[in-house]
Amino acid sequence: MTEICGICKEREATENCSICGVPLCKTCSVEITIEDTHPAHRVKGITTPGITGEAVKKKIVCPNCVTEVDIF
Repeated sequence: MTEICGICKEREATENCSICGVPLCKTCSVEITIEDTHPAHRVKGITTPGITGEAVKKKIVCPNCVTEVDIF
């Protein structure tokens, strides 16, 4: 059985909110990209993948939680 989006209650959910866990469809989900500003991830001001992991992290959140995302 497929899960229905918890926001619009119309479309099939493909993701879950990374904060509250509500199921989200592609239309209702908000993707937030966070760049790591640590010097290990930057070369001459350009973000690069570092030894410690990815320099750009992505979070999928619902419209209700988008203001609560910790970007630091």
